[in-house]
Amino acid sequence: MGRRDAGRRRRLGALAAGAGLAAGAVGGLLPPRAGPPASRSPADRLPRRPARSSGPEPAPRFPLPPPLARDARGVSLKTFRALLTLAAGADGPSREPPGERRRHVPAGRLRPEGRAAVHGGVFWSRGLEEQVPRGFSEAQAAAWLEAARGARVVALERGGCGRSSNRLARFADGTRACVRYGINPEQIQGEALSYYLARLLGLQRHVPPLALARVEARGAQWAQVQEELRAAHWTEGSVVSLTRWLPNLTDVVVPAPWRSEDGHLRPLRAAGGELANRSQAELVDLVQWTDLILFDYLTANFDRLVSNLFSLQWDPRVMQRATSNLHRGPGGALVFLDNEAGLVHGYRVAGMWDKYNEPLLQSVCVFRERTARRVLELHRGQDAAARLLRLYRHHEPRFPELAALADPHAQLLQRRLDFLAKHILHCKAKYGRRPGI
Repeated sequence: MGRRDAGRRRRLGALAAGAGLAAGAVGGLLPPRAGPPASRSPADRLPRRPARSSGPEPAPRFPLPPPLARDARGVSLKTFRALLTLAAGADGPSREPPGERRRHVPAGRLRPEGRAAVHGGVFWSRGLEEQVPRGFSEAQAAAWLEAARGARVVALERGGCGRSSNRLARFADGTRACVRYGINPEQIQGEALSYYLARLLGLQRHVPPLALARVEARGAQWAQVQEELRAAHWTEGSVVSLTRWLPNLTDVVVPAPWRSEDGHLRPLRAAGGELANRSQAELVDLVQWTDLILFDYLTANFDRLVSNLFSLQWDPRVMQRATSNLHRGPGGALVFLDNEAGLVHGYRVAGMWDKYNEPLLQSVCVFRERTARRVLELHRGQDAAARLLRLYRHHEPRFPELAALADPHAQLLQRRLDFLAKHILHCKAKYGRRPGI
């Protein structure tokens, strides 16, 4: 845990400088928009299909933003976490490394694993999907929600659960849980909404089950830890999130397709030969990563892979290090941790981070079919926020104690789903009927 904390401090230190520079250069460097603008169809920003030629089609590369200007020394620096505490009035519109090199296989000549990996040109095969580790089940989620709400906390310890304001709790039955206390309530709101959006999309296997609790020093749940509560400086009556503490997690490094060192992301698509020479284990990993990239785009989460892309301007090897807020469980499933930067906070600063989120999304043209179907269903229904809040309200009794998704953010969620749906359809139209795939 100490090694991960040290790595996290190094990443946050680099991001602190970037946040301050970005704040000083916001007028000239950051796009003043809250998301996909209504006046411009999301399809207009998708890569266009080049005219047919007799030669092979070149693989597109999606450029990342240029490095920020280095001469803004007069700007006072803000920490990366300060982005999470912007006042409501700040809402704005809204090479492969050595050892990874493999023998080149021309496009269309995938080895058996590559051919079996994709069907319909853009969907991971059902056989490959079945090999993805199961992660968290619905039964586990239901059991945790019931247990966490009635549990009595007998100890609160520092460390092991991310930020210094969080605590590792021990329940009377010996179960341990991470208690996350937000710098402001919207962080807990973002964490909870991200969890229920994952359930709505069928991605709950990757997100630890979550329950909400109210901090009441005299209440039965917290009666034995009153001294620890005072030491934590938690505000009486605050709503916190409880997730089961997960032992034996390991760090995760981004797969080769997204290890950008030159400011470009290579596309992940069956037609480009990127799946050639991939082992079965690598392919199973890529299935999970494509779900992660779609999820982080929808929630506008800037505190995971996007923060690594942002750090490339100072650290060209950052993509070869552990990814923030992402770990692997003992069974091999990716675990999407600490999603408090999603939805509420992420939507407030989407204009800053979508210059990284959108190229990252557009670099993916292979999808889990079930995830794609859920996205297209929510696109057709134009009711994503309503369905999300119904699911949240049904499962979480403390739903009324946190503000619901504000109308501008509900609209932005729908626009991002629409943009993602059109991207999936664009990939299907471009690669779905290609012969030999």
